[in-house]
Amino acid sequence: MTFSKSIQLFCSICIFASCAPTTLSIHLTNNLNVERQNETVEILIAELPDHWLSKIDKIGIYDPVDNTFLVTQLIDVDQDGQMDQLIFQPTMDPSSEKTFYIIEEQDKPEVVNYCFSRIVPTRIDDYTWENDRVAFRTYGPSAQALVEEGKKGGIISSGIDCWLKKVNYPIIDKWYKASEEEGISYHEDHGEGLDNYHVGISRGAGGLAIKGGDQYFVSKNFNAHKTLATGPLRTLFQLDYPDWEGPSGMIKEYKKISLDYGNNLMKIEVSIQGTDEVSAGISLQENNGDIIDKHNLLIFKQDHFDTTLSNVILSPKKYFKSQHIFNPQIKDQNHVFLDLKVLNQSLVYYVGFYWSESNQFPDHQAWEANLEDLAIKIENPIQFTIK
Repeated sequence: MTFSKSIQLFCSICIFASCAPTTLSIHLTNNLNVERQNETVEILIAELPDHWLSKIDKIGIYDPVDNTFLVTQLIDVDQDGQMDQLIFQPTMDPSSEKTFYIIEEQDKPEVVNYCFSRIVPTRIDDYTWENDRVAFRTYGPSAQALVEEGKKGGIISSGIDCWLKKVNYPIIDKWYKASEEEGISYHEDHGEGLDNYHVGISRGAGGLAIKGGDQYFVSKNFNAHKTLATGPLRTLFQLDYPDWEGPSGMIKEYKKISLDYGNNLMKIEVSIQGTDEVSAGISLQENNGDIIDKHNLLIFKQDHFDTTLSNVILSPKKYFKSQHIFNPQIKDQNHVFLDLKVLNQSLVYYVGFYWSESNQFPDHQAWEANLEDLAIKIENPIQFTIK
């Protein structure tokens, strides 16, 4: 054994000796023959021994192999003042098992909130969110009111907008501040990316619609929001929508959206009443791209101002029903849809994109391979037990 390995082992022994009465092991299993990284493991705080509640801020996930603590984040999902989840992102080899330890981390390092979201009242009332790879926004009640009052600057749309990033650091506050204080437009690329994706009244990059005959029914703008978490690993928020008309009556809807570090796709958990199916759409823009149909994985690869933008909708298999195209060659009405089942008044789907200028993947083939792996991983999450 080398001297450095001896020191590492000695340090590990010291840590466990000092924390033995409160140490818990968490044993993870990767059942797939693929590497796992940037996948988030969620531990329910309620399942931990009661004595952790008094020192919840010091909870840490320790890797004895690398002799280091992983980045963690606590989340109060129901906003009752008590933390509900501890999340972290382990790296696991294909078909492997690994044991970590839940112990006190005395000096937690400063972390960057790569995963961030907020309401933007200075830009009407957009809700915007991002991580280290992608960014999005959608539109609130003030934007709707401007249209209904016949004033300029508003929009009525529950579509999803893409903000195209070239950098891995947060840009939402920076771009809005530069626009508001210096008149620097984020619709132009100044080296970090830009917002040049058109949503209008379309579904944009993953908004919902219900098909009734030849007509599509959609909600208007969200009318309430809750920012539930921002942090190094996840931003989580809720958007509520006023009841809206569907083909068979009124629809009640709200969404919980989460975007995790290292991921190009966000998870959208929908609570919806009044229908047993709904469709998530990608705008076909100017019909300047190719639709790639992979069952419950839908890709629209388009030419986007001399770059490639590849929008994606992915659903877990149990929610997948079919796909269809509606393309009347009318602006903001041309879409490809992933049709989804509503089970127990809820559904889950994933939305995201890859922009060629981000250089996050060597080519579109690599992006597709990444998505195919992700689809398998969603059906086969990392398994864990706590002792």
